[in-house]
Amino acid sequence: MTDTRLTFCSLCESFCGLEVDVENGRIADIRPDREHVVSNGYACVKGTRFDSVQHSPDRITKPMKRMGEEWIPISWGQALDEIAEKMRAIIDANGPQSFGHFVGAPGGANLLSPIFRGEFFKGLGSNRMYGTGSCDTMNKFRVNGDMYGSPMRLAYPDVDHTRFMMILGANPDISGTTLYHLPRSRARLGGIVKRGGRVVFINPRRVESARIGEHFFIRPDTDVYFLAAFCNEIIRRDGLAHSRIERYMKNFDELKRCVAPWTAERQAQVTGISADTLRELVEAFLAADGAALNMATGVNQGRSGTLCYWLLESISAITGNFDRKGGNLIGEGIIDFALQAKDDPILKLGFHRQDDLPSVSGQQPAAMVADDIFGGLVKGMIVEASNPVLAVPNPENRLEQALGELDLLVSIDWFRNETGNLAHYILPAATWMERPGMPYALQSFTGCTPTPYLYAADAVLEPPPQVREEWWMYVRLADKFGITLMGNRILSGFLKLAARLAHTRFRFVNVPKMLIGGMLKQAGQPDFKAMLRDHPHGLRLSDNEGGNFLGTERVLTGDRLVDLAPEPYVQRFEESVEKFFTEEIGNLGKMKLIGKREIKRMNTSSSNSSRLVKEKTNYAYICPRDARRIGVADRQWVKVSSEYDSIFIPVRVTDEMMPGTVAIPQCWGHQKADGLSHAQRHPGVNSNLLAGDGYRNIEKLSGMAHLSGILVEIEKSDRIAASS
Repeated sequence: MTDTRLTFCSLCESFCGLEVDVENGRIADIRPDREHVVSNGYACVKGTRFDSVQHSPDRITKPMKRMGEEWIPISWGQALDEIAEKMRAIIDANGPQSFGHFVGAPGGANLLSPIFRGEFFKGLGSNRMYGTGSCDTMNKFRVNGDMYGSPMRLAYPDVDHTRFMMILGANPDISGTTLYHLPRSRARLGGIVKRGGRVVFINPRRVESARIGEHFFIRPDTDVYFLAAFCNEIIRRDGLAHSRIERYMKNFDELKRCVAPWTAERQAQVTGISADTLRELVEAFLAADGAALNMATGVNQGRSGTLCYWLLESISAITGNFDRKGGNLIGEGIIDFALQAKDDPILKLGFHRQDDLPSVSGQQPAAMVADDIFGGLVKGMIVEASNPVLAVPNPENRLEQALGELDLLVSIDWFRNETGNLAHYILPAATWMERPGMPYALQSFTGCTPTPYLYAADAVLEPPPQVREEWWMYVRLADKFGITLMGNRILSGFLKLAARLAHTRFRFVNVPKMLIGGMLKQAGQPDFKAMLRDHPHGLRLSDNEGGNFLGTERVLTGDRLVDLAPEPYVQRFEESVEKFFTEEIGNLGKMKLIGKREIKRMNTSSSNSSRLVKEKTNYAYICPRDARRIGVADRQWVKVSSEYDSIFIPVRVTDEMMPGTVAIPQCWGHQKADGLSHAQRHPGVNSNLLAGDGYRNIEKLSGMAHLSGILVEIEKSDRIAASS
């Protein structure tokens, strides 16, 4: 008998609604939910083919312990007792900061895990927390905190009402959107064009999304010059919302002074975008009745990602396109998460390290993990829902070597991936099909979505008997350490008792349902049961009309003014931008490396899916002119070298690439993944071997790793790989 159940995909920020047919405890079919209040029958193949991940024969379904070269299943009692004992020994000998945590993107999409993870590590007294956020988005949280007063005051483009939208370094048609919720992105961006507006993509690669708009090539990692000149041209034309600037903002003169040297002609020297093109885009931006800006990972990963986002937000603010319909808006979630995060010891900006690198939204720089381990600062670590060996800069496999030296490494995951291979224990986690849920904090708690709505889903499947949710793991560990959760002894005792009994016949409460229901009820919304009963396809909320942020208490800076030129940014701009410009002039003609998103992959999480991954390798994408210069044809092999390492990879020749640029999809390189049988047969090459780690390769304002715009050399290779 087939039972059809509703849920939402948790693989990216789109959270598309799904219908799942279940037969005998297994997925029989997954398809888009046509009645979902926002995704309206859209979902990409990563979600509709998740069954091949869910039911993979490689999945870890029992706690595992490494004994020499072998992995043996053990009980949860043994696993937690031994992990707690070894953690305690590390902390007793080296202090709480010697024990760290590393989280990947799926850990952020899990609504409850961050809450309990944070409580556990706060109780330990450790803020040694790392994550892949410092490889893709932490620059935005730093800017939000400094300009608006909280890292969780996230602006998003009002896609459905704008008349002009410019997108830098993003490809929403393939990979969704970064930090804001936009399912059906192709149709909704196409709607801008249909109503007479413009959609402009600025990217070193002519991305698939640009098929519904316009595209302009930009040399990788030069966006800061384009944005500075764009801002300067606006000021020169007096395209300013003077009254807004005077009433709601501060430090405009400092912003003006910073961008003054950057003319349209000067930026053209390094970006490849002509002065005339820039001026025409500025003119169209100013003329539009509502203009929106957005940038994503491709810009974030450059050497000036934080400065770029600061300039982008400032452009929106000074032109009157911020906090207005059709421009960039600040949403309102079911709770004021930004207010809570403002002074939260984990989420607020911190400088906990011996160096001057920051912790942003609770994450220290991922590119410092190897140095911190080799330097004796970190002795043990839990890695949750991540594979940093592939996801983080890893020249000469330094990170792999470092993780192998830890006294204790615990992997919480669905599979034994390359990082899990180095672990002492692997703890089997539930998938998003096996737990109750609600779209995560940035959508539900901050309202970072052009179409506000609520959604709650029950588990679609029962997990295997020994699989557990992350909240349970952290509560059980907290119990063993005597940590008081939530700062409340009564609530802490309740949660610990609930966890002890959760997988026995004496279970008296479903903690995730209870907590999600409590959050909804506290916000004046239907509780969990009512959401499932009355709003199975989601509950549409009122649109954000704008005008609800500037001049209100929602601006969380000390003086309630938007800061257009935070002092650290002005200092960094003056220290680095001219210096980098001189380097860019000197490097004209040299090749630069960027990443590339693929529709059938989501970082490493889908690498073991036989229904998604068919190619045995990834490719280096170059333009025909560069192919002729190097002397290679399509699918021939090349050697790509940076100052840190070299890789061998076949090329694909395409006119979608800007001359002087090579794009390589990241998070491949599964040669050692004997716990991922399909991925190991389709290994590809890890492009992050070409990126540098350590202090000099980190953007100092946000701790972001430098992963885009890396200088490389490419030469033809006679190497014939087994995977070719």
